[in-house]
Amino acid sequence: MIIDIYNQLIKKRNLTALYVLSAIIITYFASWFPDFENLIGIEGARISSVVSFGALNGMILGPFWGAIVSFTGVMGHTLVRGGGNPDTFHLLTPFFVAMSSVVAGLCITRKEKAAMAVFGVLILLWYITPTGRNIYYYPWFHVVTLAVFFVFSNKLKARKENLFKFTFLLLAALMAILADHLAGSITAAILFDLPPQMFASVITIYPIERITLAFAAASIIFLLIVALQNTLMESDTFQDKVEEAKKDDILSYVNDVKDMLEEGKNE
Repeated sequence: MIIDIYNQLIKKRNLTALYVLSAIIITYFASWFPDFENLIGIEGARISSVVSFGALNGMILGPFWGAIVSFTGVMGHTLVRGGGNPDTFHLLTPFFVAMSSVVAGLCITRKEKAAMAVFGVLILLWYITPTGRNIYYYPWFHVVTLAVFFVFSNKLKARKENLFKFTFLLLAALMAILADHLAGSITAAILFDLPPQMFASVITIYPIERITLAFAAASIIFLLIVALQNTLMESDTFQDKVEEAKKDDILSYVNDVKDMLEEGKNE
């Protein structure tokens, strides 16, 4: 996939620095996009539009650089927006987005087991909180996503059709974005005295939101892959034409030499 080609491109340190710096700048400015408000059934609730960039950075840059880019870009936004004195939850938000990048990056670099392990641990951590034990069914969609990703990665990932490629990207992005979501939910349950009903009221709503964000991230990555494939195909075609031209030149040269030899014999 695109990460394989990317790994070939960033062997030079200067190029790596250029990509990472560009991604940090893009993520920072993207974090100022309007948030989605009042979408989870709670008045005043906000979902940052930069959530998709956690998965995007991971799938494009891998689990290491993707996490660094996400953390740096979102932390810059948090400090500026908070006037240099943000609250604890918002200070932790960059870690949630970075975790999303780690999960997505592990998926795209064919380390699906590690990604599922990180995601599975997050699901288990939900139950260390009193709220988690009370609303034990809250991460139902996380469990379903983990199960579907497990089956797909073991049974269907090797399929070459574009539909299966997009499905893999969608599931990877969804698991990454849900990792961000669950990390935030666990932290909120620990830091704030939130009534369990607040979590119970959104169990059928947050899946729609997260699928929408994951679909956006997966679509962007899929378009990048298609564009890259087309570029490579055009490059191969160009190389074929060059080879054909070389063959024509060689044949022409051989024919010229042959004619000269025949003329020499006739003389």
